[in-house]
Amino acid sequence: MQFVVILLSLLSLSFTIKADDSSSSNSTSSVFVYTDTQSDHEQFVFALNVEQDTGDLYLHMSCPAGNSWMGVGIGDQMTNALMFVAYASGNGSGVTLSPRLATGHSEPSYYDKVHCDLVYADEYFGGNAVTDSRRHGLGGAMTVNAVCHNATDWGVGRLPIAANLPTDQPFIFAVGPGEPLDSDSPSANMRRHNFVGHFTMDMNQAVVKENAQVPLPNGTNDSYVLSGASAATSTKQDNDPASGIHAFIMCVTFVIIFPAGALALRMLNRVKLHAIMQSVGLVLVCMATAGGIKVATLYNKSKHFASAHQIIGILVLLALFAQLGLGILNHRSFKQTGKGTILGKIHRYLGPAIILLGIVNAPLGFVFAGNPHLCLPYLVVLVMFIIVYCVVRFASKICCGARLNKMTAPPEPDQDMPGPGAGQGYQYPHFQFGSEGTDTASGAHMQPAPAYARQPYDRQPSDYGQSKHDVQLRPYESYGSGMLGTVGQQPRPMV
Repeated sequence: MQFVVILLSLLSLSFTIKADDSSSSNSTSSVFVYTDTQSDHEQFVFALNVEQDTGDLYLHMSCPAGNSWMGVGIGDQMTNALMFVAYASGNGSGVTLSPRLATGHSEPSYYDKVHCDLVYADEYFGGNAVTDSRRHGLGGAMTVNAVCHNATDWGVGRLPIAANLPTDQPFIFAVGPGEPLDSDSPSANMRRHNFVGHFTMDMNQAVVKENAQVPLPNGTNDSYVLSGASAATSTKQDNDPASGIHAFIMCVTFVIIFPAGALALRMLNRVKLHAIMQSVGLVLVCMATAGGIKVATLYNKSKHFASAHQIIGILVLLALFAQLGLGILNHRSFKQTGKGTILGKIHRYLGPAIILLGIVNAPLGFVFAGNPHLCLPYLVVLVMFIIVYCVVRFASKICCGARLNKMTAPPEPDQDMPGPGAGQGYQYPHFQFGSEGTDTASGAHMQPAPAYARQPYDRQPSDYGQSKHDVQLRPYESYGSGMLGTVGQQPRPMV
């Protein structure tokens, strides 16, 4: 009986030692937890366990399922930081883990010298998956459990795992926007993060000599709690307004400003107004292009400027400068000669072609930026402005035609002065310049012409009218003798 008691005691001690070893192994992990201040159950978790002998990194990472991706980088900034980025796989329920290297404040690129394997085990509940299930009253989560090899030294940086381990090794973390990524490729294109922060880890707690493992939950109810890591610092909401500003300015310029400038010339014949509006449009296009180029350098898919949207945009910008030069040269030539030139004809037809190309390039940009849902509202707005443009152009053509007909129509006869064939009044062929008399040809009795029809027979009416200040010149004969002598009289010879 006493032997049995001793045996049971030894067995109990053996299980206790194993439990303590397991607890000791699990407690060597450093765990960072960030809880959203607006939601107590939405957390970002990163737990790290490093094996000193092999240099392998065992990690657990999770975040709310509403984010398109999650990532942690080793270092205090993006430049030269080795990052572990996870996102939903192609089927939408699995997880893809991509080691990446950032060369600046831009999208990090896939780093193929670090190899990561996903770890599956029964004790990792819900690992390596994106789930919408409700557990413990919480929302869905994206979780990953993995081991990454050759991840402590990447050339431009390193993670210390040898002697004199730091207690405040810096890390950065971030999550992407809500649009799903869903890709099996480790080099899939990522959208800019919408939340970012910093924290530090105690590497003395994270590094073990051997037998490292993916960190298990260290709290109650299979949860993770902060351990061996600092609280999050320098957290901030982040977004990328440059691409939206670029799209808005371009759409306004090519749909509204440039067509309105063309109407100013065709409808109002206002050359200066046309030039001002098109110059404003050109300035806006240059500003939006500069912003688009800046945005393009931040993403892997656009930094080489090889997409259709980018090529068309550059061609449109060059054509706009050519259009400006053609307009200036044609205007200067027209002021000098009063005639149009071949440059003016090119300018006239090149303008609508540029506007059309710019309008078509907008939906290409929406698709390229990953926002194809914006094509439909853009098309609706475009159709509305096309209808307005056509109505204004048609109405202006009618108004201009009516104004031209009014200007070219003959004046209506005066009601007080009946015209020819009225039976009474004066008709100029029957007027006699002088007093009342008889027509010598027909013998008809004629009335004297009215005052407004009387003109001296020996003088033609002046084009500019006459006034009392005009100087009246006498006939040549009335000057009498002079240098040329009198009329009909030969000049005296000089002695």
